[in-house]
Amino acid sequence: MLAAGRAGWFAKGVVYAVAGGLIIAVAANASGWAKTAAASKEASPTGAIATVAHSTGGTVLLVLLAVGMLLYAAWRLLTATLPGRMDAAGAVHRIGYVVSAIIYTTFAISAVALVRNSKADQNGNRRVTDLSASVMSHTAGRLVIGLVAVIVIAVGLYRISKGVRVDVTDEMQLSGMSADRVRWTKRLGAIGEIGRGIGIGLVGYFMLRAAINYNADEATGLDGALRRLAVRSSWGQVVVAIVGVGFVAYGVFCLATFTHRQLQAP
Repeated sequence: MLAAGRAGWFAKGVVYAVAGGLIIAVAANASGWAKTAAASKEASPTGAIATVAHSTGGTVLLVLLAVGMLLYAAWRLLTATLPGRMDAAGAVHRIGYVVSAIIYTTFAISAVALVRNSKADQNGNRRVTDLSASVMSHTAGRLVIGLVAVIVIAVGLYRISKGVRVDVTDEMQLSGMSADRVRWTKRLGAIGEIGRGIGIGLVGYFMLRAAINYNADEATGLDGALRRLAVRSSWGQVVVAIVGVGFVAYGVFCLATFTHRQLQAP
């Protein structure tokens, strides 16, 4: 299981690195610094999977990514069931692992859908908007979306906090790494957590706006949130670029450390 889980971490690294490149392309395009075809693609993990689908050998790569994402999801579920802390903090971590497993399973499903049909619509922005509209159509749905938005923002802030504190070595065995490699590994992880945290927080922010304004169209995925920010001002483009760099750094971090991952109870 350990080897399979590590393969999942590798696949996760590939997805984040590609997604980071797409996000940077959005920032570059919005600033006028560079016009690239990549800027028109969905800048998110879902978009990264779609990008792989249309690359040389895309079908084989998609199958490998799908398997990798499922292995990572299984790793998360297994971690959530390991004996360990049973206090509130431990419960929060376990819930987080289960949610992570669900998210990466959806990524695997997206990859499988693209294997079956390369033109399958896997729009992450529309998924968030449609889901928000569906929930808000029910009694108390607006409140539910608002609560979910607050939780998403809190998760983003938590990720940023981990990056600032350079608390990025969970589930890792660092023995065997040189001091220089450990230092650079931690730096990559810190930059990655900050970038991920900002991206997650932005998704939560637009969900919260949707709840406050009672308008599901304001809820969007990562790609939509970043594009809205990029067109508003030059500082918005800088923030988008920071998120992109963070995603690339996190991807490289996963790729550089997947052989050092260990199963660790919450």
